[in-house]
Amino acid sequence: MDEVIGVAQEAASFDFGIIKMFYHISPEGADEPLFEMDADRFFDAETLGKALDLGGSTVQATSRALPASFVGTTLGKLLLTQVYLYGMYGSVIDLSPERLTFQIEAHDDHAHLGFRIKELLAETVPTEGAARQLAEAWTAHVRAFLRPAVEAAAEAAAMKPAAIWQQYGAMAEYMKEYAATLALPEPVQERLSFAFRVLAEDIPAEAFGTRRNPYQHNPRYCDNPYPTGGDKLMMQSSCCLYDQREGGVKCYTCPMLTPEQRAERREQVLAEQAG
Repeated sequence: MDEVIGVAQEAASFDFGIIKMFYHISPEGADEPLFEMDADRFFDAETLGKALDLGGSTVQATSRALPASFVGTTLGKLLLTQVYLYGMYGSVIDLSPERLTFQIEAHDDHAHLGFRIKELLAETVPTEGAARQLAEAWTAHVRAFLRPAVEAAAEAAAMKPAAIWQQYGAMAEYMKEYAATLALPEPVQERLSFAFRVLAEDIPAEAFGTRRNPYQHNPRYCDNPYPTGGDKLMMQSSCCLYDQREGGVKCYTCPMLTPEQRAERREQVLAEQAG
């Protein structure tokens, strides 16, 4: 990566607005959490089971599969938070479990899952050797926390971890696509692009216990029947299991839908919009 301009700021000045809005990760945390637990309690089967059952009850889940999916993708957003902060500030923060509180917040018929960062400790990443430093830090995070936590959630729901890992690719692409719509300074754009490459290419697959790094993904698109969002919608990289709830159906962008099923759903959406 060419040298970029930008001096890391004090951690207290970091703006978590976008990350809090989309990922529910911030130093402030949720306004009115329904449930909280220290993140190292992911490795306590009884406490984790209670979290899954409570999270599932807020969305009328028919098993632990859906809340485990939500928990697993929430865990994966911690590394995407690191990508964002490196892009914006040239820094990474300590997101080890002892510095995190996992939270569930209920909102009508859905729930927000996220993390409160107990203490904001940032480290500046020098331009020289940045790829190595980021890759080493993020690989250590995967091995020490992300992988064991994902595997614990999957085990508690009697599902394979792959059902969680396979959702990570589209998560990264969604963030990349959204960041491209922002009016960001060129140095920030360069750092973001660089960090996404490190995330997808420099963390070895074996750290995740998978055949390939789950953040690697070639996005696919389908026609958008909705009035906003352009002509195409990015498809998910794997089923999010949102149909595993009372009256649930697969998402319009689910890759598990056949072309015929998606066409039928598209007509339903268009008919609903027509009134």
